[in-house]
Amino acid sequence: MSHFRPSRLQVVGFAVILLVVQRIGFMVLEAGPARTMFLDTLVVLANCVAIGGSVFASIRGRGVSRIFWLLFASTFALQLVANVSWEYFHYFQVAVPGASLFPSLFYRFYVGPMAVALFLSEDVRTSRLESFFNGCIVVGLVGLTMFQIQMAELTAGDPSLWRLITIGTGLNVVLILSATARFVFSARGNLRGLFARQAIYLATYSGIALATSVGDAYFPKIDDSIDLIWIVPYLAGGVLAMTWYPSTAEGKSPEPWIGRRAALLSFNLTLAAMVLGCTVLGFMVVNSTRVMGLLAISVVLISYAIRGALMQDTQEKYMTALQDSKAQLAHQALYDELTRLPNRRLFAERMSQTLALARRHGHIVGLLYFDLDGFKAVNDRMGHAIGDLLINHAAARMLSRTRKSDTLARMGGDEFILLLSDLAGKEDAALVASGLLKALAEPFQIEGHTIAITASMGISISPDGTADSASLIHQADSAMYAVKRDGGNGMRYYTPELG
Repeated sequence: MSHFRPSRLQVVGFAVILLVVQRIGFMVLEAGPARTMFLDTLVVLANCVAIGGSVFASIRGRGVSRIFWLLFASTFALQLVANVSWEYFHYFQVAVPGASLFPSLFYRFYVGPMAVALFLSEDVRTSRLESFFNGCIVVGLVGLTMFQIQMAELTAGDPSLWRLITIGTGLNVVLILSATARFVFSARGNLRGLFARQAIYLATYSGIALATSVGDAYFPKIDDSIDLIWIVPYLAGGVLAMTWYPSTAEGKSPEPWIGRRAALLSFNLTLAAMVLGCTVLGFMVVNSTRVMGLLAISVVLISYAIRGALMQDTQEKYMTALQDSKAQLAHQALYDELTRLPNRRLFAERMSQTLALARRHGHIVGLLYFDLDGFKAVNDRMGHAIGDLLINHAAARMLSRTRKSDTLARMGGDEFILLLSDLAGKEDAALVASGLLKALAEPFQIEGHTIAITASMGISISPDGTADSASLIHQADSAMYAVKRDGGNGMRYYTPELG
């Protein structure tokens, strides 16, 4: 049985029908308990639709998307508490003092889940740019809380009310811009689309809040009519939730557009400016008994912001150093420290892979095991420093004459090994060995010294990759020692009589 999936047109049509029914009821019904109950019931219905749509969206989503929609549902659930409480007060004609925080305070709690949703990220490590906007979100959250509490203490027509409305609107805009920025700078995928929907909802809610605040404060004659638009945020939230479906788009995360220090500096300046701005406006609104409290809050917030920025900077440096240390340890475990060539461990892994491919495709694999003739004498006569430089120069010269598909590794001391994959014939291994012998025979210029060395090379072949790694290495090593017994400076294929 297929699940019902309403189209955008159906969802928007349902929202429009509710708006039309609300307007008709307001115009037809006379002012009184019946009209109030009818309008309150429609608001509660729209609120429940928003909660249901968010819950079903969370069921459709996974991971961070599910958490996002659950936060949306909690936002509407908090507002439902206030709406149901107002309907109860209206139905039973319970008088609510004008300065009472309940149940209107539950409307103001919406900012909590909304701010938490803006912190969501699919990445383990948050980018610097996101950290900057997270700071703006914190400022908006704190400022909105202060604004809403002070708003409850003022009555309609208060000459100071416009300042608080301006603060609330400005901080709402910070949340909108933060959601918009998360949308713009996020990678393509589910979370990016969610931030776009959150920005739309925040813009709708903030616009309604501004319009109703101004209407309630300065236009009491249209108070009842303007409050009708409070149903719009719930309908908008329901539409945004019910029309969302998980995206399968994948994309590469964009690089941060701002450096760490610049982000932290912007964080500090933004936080200080906004908190101090709120404090200055607060001087104009509140009486002198609260000045010390506002100053204390400003000092605490600014100090916390600076300390948080310093802690973040230290933490990010530590994390960067830790990542670099892990990468360095991983490199040291697989590569020779002196020559930067693969070591025994990495060579064994690559050889196993090469032989497996050779067995599958019928390729010929060759192995060259060799050491440098006369190296011990150079090391003893000129010192270990010159000896290390000679090893390094010899490795670089040999590496420049090998294919990228082959693996040159240092086995230790002056011994090297070269894995030749996908040879056309057995004779190709001899051609490679001859080229390396000629390259090594050219004198090395090291620290003012001219050093001439040769090499002894043993060759083993695995037709169709039938031999195992240990056997091939043993055969090449035996052939190499046979060359050294004959005086060195040459190459030899392994033969069974070598043992």
